[in-house]
Amino acid sequence: MAIAIKTTGLSQSFGDLQVIKDLNMAIKKSERVAFLGPSGCGKTTLLRCLSGLLRDYSGEIELHYSKAGFVFQEPRLIPWSNLYNNLTFVTQDEEKIRRSLELVELSKFANQHPSKLSGGMQQRANLARALIVEPDAVFFDEPFQNLDLKSNIKLMEAVIRIQKQQEWTAVLVTHGIREAVVFAQRIFILSKGPASVVKEIDMTNEEETDFFSPKTAEFERLILEYYE
Repeated sequence: MAIAIKTTGLSQSFGDLQVIKDLNMAIKKSERVAFLGPSGCGKTTLLRCLSGLLRDYSGEIELHYSKAGFVFQEPRLIPWSNLYNNLTFVTQDEEKIRRSLELVELSKFANQHPSKLSGGMQQRANLARALIVEPDAVFFDEPFQNLDLKSNIKLMEAVIRIQKQQEWTAVLVTHGIREAVVFAQRIFILSKGPASVVKEIDMTNEEETDFFSPKTAEFERLILEYYE
């Protein structure tokens, strides 16, 4: 399968602080991957490098995608604008906005302000905003972390459903082992900062897991052997 993203010797520092060190990996097109590591290990910095938001790294990154969406940890919705108008900051194309809201099942809330939406709905709006650009790669910066378990599951199910329909490359960073297991076809386990890949777990041929399956618990135990 064709490669969407590849890094060779990727390193990133901010002054004297090295955040990423000699990170090597490749992500296939239309694949769902998760980078799993402890808080503060450099996950968000890595995501910003892979999405093209940071460019002052050393080493090499090959980016074989044309348009990217970014789903932030916080929804970042403008409180005085309704949901529809929040999305007009990305595009004025009414059809694209309508399709994006339909995908995340928020069409009937288009006229509501963010304060009237639940946390899970706000995060679905966050996803809708990323999808408006019709991306071929979407980057997720721990968007499930601040949700209750039920909202977390519903949002992740929505992401996986839409990704399968549209076949974009999905890259998640998280410190939640169960999230990574449910979300990803491959998991890259990162070391404590500076981040490098210590283990790759290929789940492509495994049965799909959910939050409560015995298979998920089995993978959690496996990952804990490598997770710092």
